[in-house]
Amino acid sequence: MPMPSFAQRFLEWLAYARSDGQFQELFGLAAYYEPPSLEAYRKCLPSVFAVPRQPLIMAVVIDYVRVSPWPFARYGESALLLKTDYRGREGWFPLIMPVTSWIARQGGHHLGFPKFVTPSIEIIDRDDAVWAKASGKRGGPFSLEMRYTPELSRSLHAWEEEVVREPAIFTHPFHVLKPVGVGPDVFEVRFDHVKPPHWESRSGMVELRGHEEALIPSTTPVLGRVHRFRGGMNLVSRPMD
Repeated sequence: MPMPSFAQRFLEWLAYARSDGQFQELFGLAAYYEPPSLEAYRKCLPSVFAVPRQPLIMAVVIDYVRVSPWPFARYGESALLLKTDYRGREGWFPLIMPVTSWIARQGGHHLGFPKFVTPSIEIIDRDDAVWAKASGKRGGPFSLEMRYTPELSRSLHAWEEEVVREPAIFTHPFHVLKPVGVGPDVFEVRFDHVKPPHWESRSGMVELRGHEEALIPSTTPVLGRVHRFRGGMNLVSRPMD
């Protein structure tokens, strides 16, 4: 068996579960909505995954304010995530994930995330309003703009009420493929808390704009959640049967 390369050993060390948590503070904005086009949604899901009972898309922009260990440092991340069903287990399939750090990109690929580096991710908290923007290029151009206001302008659907009851930004695991985006191996990746989590979350509405028109609605505001986290959590991965 060939010896692992230095890069592989480094990624194993970086991804190793830490007693103080790899992720210790974050600020993020998430939008949740039903797909504008079910046909586009199914086309973007790898064939190994089924469309879940309630098809959903989550668009996020996150500032990982405090992470460890060095040289893993503060970085920004955005993502379009599609709800999946894999043999009766629901999760989020990351369709696209730009990040602002090469270390985050390499560590993400090691776990199965389709990350690529872009210099352009911003999230700004202006009193109650939050504005976020991400752009980049991987194959084709990607852009996402999110504008959050704290008022819920309509009554919530049953699935939205479930979302707002949970303070964490990710309450289902990620379903990823290795090699990244191709497979055939399917892995579950989830956040595991190693310190008591402190989440502050609030609900409102988000207006979205972006290049992925078939997956990003641009006509009506959708449910939005602002999240702040302090504590300690690790990303852990396991193969799915």
